[in-house]
Amino acid sequence: MKRRNNDKKIVILGSYNSGKTTTLENICDKKANIDYNDTTIALDYGNTIIEGKKVHVFASPGQERFKFMREILSLGLNGSIVVIDSSKGLTSTDKNIITNLNSNNIPYVVFANKQDICPVDLNHGGIIKAPIIATVAKEGKGVKYGLKVLMDLVEMRGSKERR
Repeated sequence: MKRRNNDKKIVILGSYNSGKTTTLENICDKKANIDYNDTTIALDYGNTIIEGKKVHVFASPGQERFKFMREILSLGLNGSIVVIDSSKGLTSTDKNIITNLNSNNIPYVVFANKQDICPVDLNHGGIIKAPIIATVAKEGKGVKYGLKVLMDLVEMRGSKERR
């Protein structure tokens, strides 16, 4: 994907059925997805304009067998949203994703999704080094706020790199 200098690439990651597609649908004005029986099997894509900048948003499939798609979609990303199903807590897939983001110094936020089903604080044992935002993606609650927090982190990182 060829991006203009001001364009940003955000990738939504997380375990199967955590709410990644629904999160993308709440963020993007224009969207497309590749699914089978309502399950993402390749990717979801959408874009939106934030503060005059085009933001490309990709959501990866959550099943472990699609790890290779997460890796492909994550090339050249500026930031990530990790969507956690609060009713299940952190899965091994979530932990691997977060560890990878931490080790590569990628700005990210965690959406503790499905707070309407299970309103809990995530017990993460210190693995999460990013803001945790309580969300109910199917109602849009917390999603736009979380995206703003992420975009602020991406801009701060960009400012440091330009110095």
